Amino acid sequence: MVRLKKIYLIILFLLSFAFPNDFIPKKEKSFFISDLKSQMQYFRLKLNENEIVFNKLENNNIIFLLPLKSRRNNYEEIILISFGCIGRSIQNQINNEMLYNKPSLIPSIITIECIIPNGREETLLSASINNKLLIQFIDGTINSESFWKEVKNSAQLKTNSDWMVETPSIFLTDIDFENLISTRMALESRDNPKVEKLLGLASKVNYIPGLKNKLENMLIEHMKNNHTDLMAVVLGSQPTEEQIIRIGKQFFFQAQQPSKILTISHTSDSLRYVWKGNTYPKTLDEFYKKYRLKYPRNNRN
Repeated sequence: MVRLKKIYLIILFLLSFAFPNDFIPKKEKSFFISDLKSQMQYFRLKLNENEIVFNKLENNNIIFLLPLKSRRNNYEEIILISFGCIGRSIQNQINNEMLYNKPSLIPSIITIECIIPNGREETLLSASINNKLLIQFIDGTINSESFWKEVKNSAQLKTNSDWMVETPSIFLTDIDFENLISTRMALESRDNPKVEKLLGLASKVNYIPGLKNKLENMLIEHMKNNHTDLMAVVLGSQPTEEQIIRIGKQFFFQAQQPSKILTISHTSDSLRYVWKGNTYPKTLDEFYKKYRLKYPRNNRN
């Protein structure tokens, strides 16, 4: 445990040095941490404020890293509860944004590092989740089983004898930009007969194992066939398979929301992106202007 903790602290130090976190106003950071502390205390989980790390990467991702410790047999519960607490704190921040029409501290990517006892050695499980996915977990859009599957897909396991530092692929893209793209695509696909049919089926098969995943894959495939060119133009390069799947899953979740909620979500994503000093991508407007001329709302395919 001592060795793992020493390595972990060294990594945090290097991360803080490479990406200074003083860009976050002290008041905003204190508000976020105080809210998170209250959320975790409800579940009797301790929060060490000195070990929490915020960082901003060159691609504008704001990373929130929370270290945890668990017993050997309860790490899944600890990780899920902690992600849920962080998600509720982020939701409170989003509500403040909409209420006061000004940016709040909302991490783009949430990373949990959990030290798990494992015989003579210890394992460090690291998992990184998109903030949108986390919000969908706490508001019930996706269940705990589906969310845990996403956590496992992103997880890296490290031990004292096999320590590797790998950069998760999610760190290499602008998550807020991807969220903006996915909600705009969902908005523009509202009246697409094929999309509406798949979404209608999805709403009826939530509790049928495997079928919802199959429909999700069909919708992602539809998105790949119809929107890969758009993503290539807007992203500035051909999207990777991981990006397509990541944006596609968000597209699937967002497209199931009522129009009013989806519009609010896209507005929130757009404002957050612009508040970071970016410009809303004109290529999105240009693409959909041509798209609507080519495929009128009453004849989309």
